[in-house]
Amino acid sequence: MRLFQRFGVLAFAAILLAVPSRAAFSDVPEDHWASESIRLATEYGLVNGISADTFGLGQNVTRAQYATMLCRLMGWMMISPQTGSYTDNQDRDAWYYSAIETARARGALVMLDDTCRPNEPLPREEMAAMTVRALGFGASFAGVVQDDCPFADVTTNPGYIALANRMGFMNGVSFSHFSPRTVSTREQAAAVLLRVRDRLNADITRSRLSDLTGSSAVYAASLADMTGRLPLCPRAPLESVYTAAVKAGEGGAVALHTAPYAVDIVSGTAQPGRTITREELDGLLTKEGATLSRSARYGSSYVMYTAPLENRTTVVWYETEADIAQKVELCQLLGIKTVYIE
Repeated sequence: MRLFQRFGVLAFAAILLAVPSRAAFSDVPEDHWASESIRLATEYGLVNGISADTFGLGQNVTRAQYATMLCRLMGWMMISPQTGSYTDNQDRDAWYYSAIETARARGALVMLDDTCRPNEPLPREEMAAMTVRALGFGASFAGVVQDDCPFADVTTNPGYIALANRMGFMNGVSFSHFSPRTVSTREQAAAVLLRVRDRLNADITRSRLSDLTGSSAVYAASLADMTGRLPLCPRAPLESVYTAAVKAGEGGAVALHTAPYAVDIVSGTAQPGRTITREELDGLLTKEGATLSRSARYGSSYVMYTAPLENRTTVVWYETEADIAQKVELCQLLGIKTVYIE
């Protein structure tokens, strides 16, 4: 699904590139730090002015405005349910109604109560969280990487802020401070959206692991820990991909093991794991009684099959094309140029 979404975004961007440049806004000086970001963001259709010739420079961006901007960035098909999801988003004629509902359905907008407060200014920490979630990386993954947050003033949303910082679209206000509760301005939103767009359109090469020579890539470690009856052994979990990409650095390379990995659990005891072929996996996937699942945290799929009368359960972690695509995109967002895949 994400692959088709991405193709749609690229096609949408290609159409927008054919549109003539929009006129400069009267309230945006040419020497302003955000003038180029505002120009490009409006040309790409990510941000509109508050009038035909005024951008609204210095004005706070609201939650509804940013939800609308994210919908445009991601190329999401807008939805407009009969009843809104929040008590303060019930007017289907409101300009932001569909954007709020679409952002919620896509996981970008997550509120802790029954209100979304669409016209409230958006704090920086919430901008980071909404953007990262829009990219498909939710709370479970953000929780895993939260210790990587380098800012001393961050007490909530540390994982989202760490990801936003590592992905290069939101920096701190200083080396050690993020100012998470400071509200964001419209020009800051334009700059963030443009940086995300640039990352999503950055060149990244997928190569075969057999083509890797020497030590030019950082391997994403596999997990082999066992917890209870279910082995935690995805081949290249998202958290390991993240760690490898951070270690490789901008312009670096990451190697992913994606071959199916099987573990038999006999009488409640996990046996040593083994790599299996795709043909073996296909056979297991088609067995009657096999249960297919996916771990959002690890970004890997798995199939579980219990053999009748044998007291044996086989669990196989494997990578679907969608799983691999998500991990490649994570590398892309973190500035990696080449991903080697087994």
